[in-house]
Amino acid sequence: MGVCQLCGKESILQKSHVIPRSLIKYIKGGDSQLHTFERYIPSTYSNYDPKEHLMCRVCEQYLSVNYEQYGTRLLKNHKNVIKHDDYIEFKNFEYQKWYLYYLSIIWRASISSLDDFKDINLGGYNDILKHCILNDTLSLSETISIDECILISMFRVTDKSKKLTDSILKKIMMNILAVKENDDHLFFFMTNGFLVQYQLTSQILLKKKSGLKRSDASRFSKKNVKFIDITESKVLYENLNWLFDAL
Repeated sequence: MGVCQLCGKESILQKSHVIPRSLIKYIKGGDSQLHTFERYIPSTYSNYDPKEHLMCRVCEQYLSVNYEQYGTRLLKNHKNVIKHDDYIEFKNFEYQKWYLYYLSIIWRASISSLDDFKDINLGGYNDILKHCILNDTLSLSETISIDECILISMFRVTDKSKKLTDSILKKIMMNILAVKENDDHLFFFMTNGFLVQYQLTSQILLKKKSGLKRSDASRFSKKNVKFIDITESKVLYENLNWLFDAL
């Protein structure tokens, strides 16, 4: 028994997956374990699946039905993807579900007590994120939305050198990393070949001359995800380049 971190009710707590089970399952590829790599440490074969008692069964099902099922379909439904030279296009894109899906992942990491996520701390944002996730909303007030405060960007990772093939990149999961850059706090998460960047900004984004907020421009029925080479991202280069010798 304990207090559910999402709904706040006392209940029997489930062992909640901090990283959605579907993502871990995809990387394992039908096996019960996976290879884990850390810099300066020999690779190991382990049953990596960080979870702890966080939520009740009702809230676990709520996250699965409302967000995780959509997040899984988005990355696996190849019929919904159009490939271009420098980006891929997701058709029939549901921005709010996509945004809250990835928001739920970093929220779980932030409230987790596991060592894997000790550097992930959203502080006062935790309750704000919980409100949005629980109520399936982006709105914080009549004039402010959560995606004006926390920007989420997605990139498709490539390796032009061909040292890491596309099939290998899709099987690599880079755990959530925290990076401080000027006044902004950045977090990065990679799985299924996609790099997701979270940017916490202290300033609400202002309307552009067109009258649209930056967040509004993303809320259409399709989404373009740019390709990014490992060498174009400092985070990717520092965390993946050393794998060339380890693989």
